[in-house]
Amino acid sequence: MWRRKACVLAAFLLLAAYLYWFRRTGIGIPCVFRLVTGLKCPGCGITTMLAALVFFDFRGAFQANPFLFVTLPFLILECGIEWHRRRKHAQNGRINQILIYGYLCLLMLFGVLRNLP
Repeated sequence: MWRRKACVLAAFLLLAAYLYWFRRTGIGIPCVFRLVTGLKCPGCGITTMLAALVFFDFRGAFQANPFLFVTLPFLILECGIEWHRRRKHAQNGRINQILIYGYLCLLMLFGVLRNLP
């Protein structure tokens, strides 16, 4: 159990260090999809969004990636449900699967729409 807590703490510290580095330098992990195609993928702007959220800059977070900003509560809830499901060794419910697939379809639609002129 202590190893898991140590891993979570290490991951949190690495994320905090990365966000600090990004805020200070503006240098982040480049999007390979954007480098190759010149288009924004559905996840482009996640680092900027997270860095803005750390400083409660909700406008900047929304501008970085509106879809993920609006659906962040859903993603957090889904992570909690998945964590609970794995702890109980339960099957993923049908409604939950439909929600996840629906979310992925909307994410892909957002990826297409954000690149239209």
